[in-house]
Amino acid sequence: MKLATAAAAAALTLAIAGPAAAVTVKNTSAGEFTVGIDYGNEEKVETIAAGKEVKVDCKDGCAVTGPWGFSWFAKEGDTISSNGQALVTVQEPGGAKKK
Repeated sequence: MKLATAAAAAALTLAIAGPAAAVTVKNTSAGEFTVGIDYGNEEKVETIAAGKEVKVDCKDGCAVTGPWGFSWFAKEGDTISSNGQALVTVQEPGGAKKK
């Protein structure tokens, strides 16, 4: 009985914590590229290896600029995919892909 109670408490804790407020940027190209993340008062640059992805904290929204040449205003849960030249797709949580 104590084991079941402990397991239920652990599951509830995980459910409440939920996923981090991240934006995923996927590199579908054969080469690495960099993206700039603009938080308004702070900026950072991430290098993404070919075929890899990075998750960036974007709890309050951010602008993501990459090889596609403009800033995409992202919010938590968005997934951005790029072939290294163009913004291929953006998948918003619970929404359809945008091209």
